[in-house]
Amino acid sequence: MNKKVAAILAIIIIVGIVIFVSLGTKGQDQIRTIKIGAVLPMSGTQAYFGEGMKDALELAKKNLGNTKYKYDLVVEDGAFDVKTSVSAANKLINIDKVDVIIDAYAPIGDAISPITEKAQVVHIGVAFDPKMAEGDYNFILFTTPDTAAKSFLSEMQKRGLHTLGIFRVNNQGISAVNSAITSLASQYGITVVSNEMFQPGERDFKSVIAKNASARPDIYALLALSPEIEILTKQMRDQNIQNISSTIYFELAKDKAPFEGLWSIGYGKVSSDFESQYKTAYNRELGFGAANVYDAFNAIVQASELNTAINRPTTQFIAKSLQGMSDFDGVLGKLHIDSAGIIDTPTMVKIVKDGKLIAQ
Repeated sequence: MNKKVAAILAIIIIVGIVIFVSLGTKGQDQIRTIKIGAVLPMSGTQAYFGEGMKDALELAKKNLGNTKYKYDLVVEDGAFDVKTSVSAANKLINIDKVDVIIDAYAPIGDAISPITEKAQVVHIGVAFDPKMAEGDYNFILFTTPDTAAKSFLSEMQKRGLHTLGIFRVNNQGISAVNSAITSLASQYGITVVSNEMFQPGERDFKSVIAKNASARPDIYALLALSPEIEILTKQMRDQNIQNISSTIYFELAKDKAPFEGLWSIGYGKVSSDFESQYKTAYNRELGFGAANVYDAFNAIVQASELNTAINRPTTQFIAKSLQGMSDFDGVLGKLHIDSAGIIDTPTMVKIVKDGKLIAQ
């Protein structure tokens, strides 16, 4: 064998070793990597909040520190549309092979939860509707309808308000909150004197306001998403109706100026360290769902890290570990995971000042 042939053979052997090691490392990464997918409204009317939730998930991944497993994040745009979101979830499950899906808003999560349950993919939704948590693999990390309703009715009671008018958009999560308020109201000595529903996309509320205003309630609860809630509030205030409030939904409005001076039930206190880090990293205020998805990501990590096997945990293990944790320390405080897979988050009374919700 001459020197030229020997050199060529040596190169081939070296390249082969490099490829073998590379493939082996890649294989090891795959069996030790947990894929977390997210279906978020990166476009459409809720894009502002979708972008904020994506930022929070990326921050959670950045803050992982030393972990037993590697965690990948794959984000898909659901465009705040059920059909688009379902397609995104199917892509995450069938092509990206994710172990977990995190999403937001009740119509989206309600449509995705049967898919994740069938595929045995862990699913954490950020929304009110408890139906989303049905099954062994589905969870919710958000204020429950009962918690939101009790907080609101309790504050009404403290303020000596006895009658309530409700404006609500046709939405599964909002229907759940509306049901909780109406069923619990009498326990607080409160009477619901009017309850008007309108459709998503509505922009002219004159007739709805007129129908509800005749009941003359002590206060109105506006249960709607952005931009309808801002438009409705402006049109009510244009008619000199100032006794307006809400449960969480002022938090979901991009523009809070229309609610200036109004009180509302809002999220509980968020960790100041997290809030400061988020603002510094992204130069924006915390919006709807940002703290929730951050805690959801970390809850998945904590559940996964409980695995003692060499290979990554199965989705069944992650789901059972989540259910078995009972309590979880998050940026939203100590969160309790109940037997239905619902992780309730606290609330507090806030007032809108200078376009921001401030704890009272």
